[in-house]
Amino acid sequence: MPDVSRSARIRARLDAPGHVRRMIASLQARGDISLEEIRQDPIRWLSEWNEVEVFDFEPSRTDLDSRCDVAGLYRGEETPPRIGIAFSETRERMNFTALHELGHHLQMTDEDLINSLLDRSDGGTALEEEACDTFAAAILIPESTASRMLGAGTPSAESVVQLWRTLGTVSRSAVAMRARRQIDGDGHVVVLNAEGAVTFATSTTAIRPGSRSDQTATPIWSAIQRAHANATVTARGQLAYGTELAGDTYFMQATPAGTNFVIVAAIERVPWALSIARRENVPYGRWYVCPHLACVAEFMAGPQDLCSVCHQPTCTECGRCACSIAAPSEFLCTECFMLKGSAEASSTAGICSDCAA
Repeated sequence: MPDVSRSARIRARLDAPGHVRRMIASLQARGDISLEEIRQDPIRWLSEWNEVEVFDFEPSRTDLDSRCDVAGLYRGEETPPRIGIAFSETRERMNFTALHELGHHLQMTDEDLINSLLDRSDGGTALEEEACDTFAAAILIPESTASRMLGAGTPSAESVVQLWRTLGTVSRSAVAMRARRQIDGDGHVVVLNAEGAVTFATSTTAIRPGSRSDQTATPIWSAIQRAHANATVTARGQLAYGTELAGDTYFMQATPAGTNFVIVAAIERVPWALSIARRENVPYGRWYVCPHLACVAEFMAGPQDLCSVCHQPTCTECGRCACSIAAPSEFLCTECFMLKGSAEASSTAGICSDCAA
């Protein structure tokens, strides 16, 4: 299993902008390529490009052998390489997916980019995924427009939604990625659907709210429910990780974006409130890494979340524990991440006797 430690994720976020500049240079070096032409219709452009073959499919969680947060596939081992784009409710979302998968293609077919990934402690897993999202946003959103509308420092949710509405043909995910670049300190840009579940999240921290995670217990969702239609609301509190509120206390602002909501959350220095950071962490559980190689997400869970069979919690990203990869007589140690026999278990649930020594 690749090392996807929190430090690797943080480093990936810091290094992604420079890595993406090299990705764009690699793309433009492959011929007379206009970024503006790609921006106008990414799927059509990709379909006509001679390096890849594009196909679409009905999204199904069980069909996706991918670590991506977006519903797409990249099959680099095929000839020619194939990019799959899942049907979505919006063309804008599919455009973001298409460019995200193009990001995988560029990183897997450029020797310098490949070496940059392999040189990292996690084999480039965190940087590759982070760069794909950042690349998609960079192509879709003109920098001059974003800078003018988001201003300097942490943007408000109102300005993020205004940028989304002004561009018109760009997904909320792409705008969230661009806005995340400007958060001053620890924070998140989150898109929620009408039921209060995360459809996309991007963070300056190592851990972000899980895709499809339920945020209806958070203070910001309560504020949304109390507000009049199309109102911008603010709250101060935690976000949900796993089944509980956890982590830092954020200043949060939420604004409707179509049928969804965009939330900007930051520890301090937000434009809508006098905001000075006060660490108000509530201890809850510990961090886990999903044992499934097609996911390897990091998430927080408590002792009450552990499966009685495999002693592992249900992953907030893929919805699975370790039962599907470990027989009842085996368990995955949460310290060394090695599959151990039940005889090697320590008195601490989920930890083998070697690690507990």
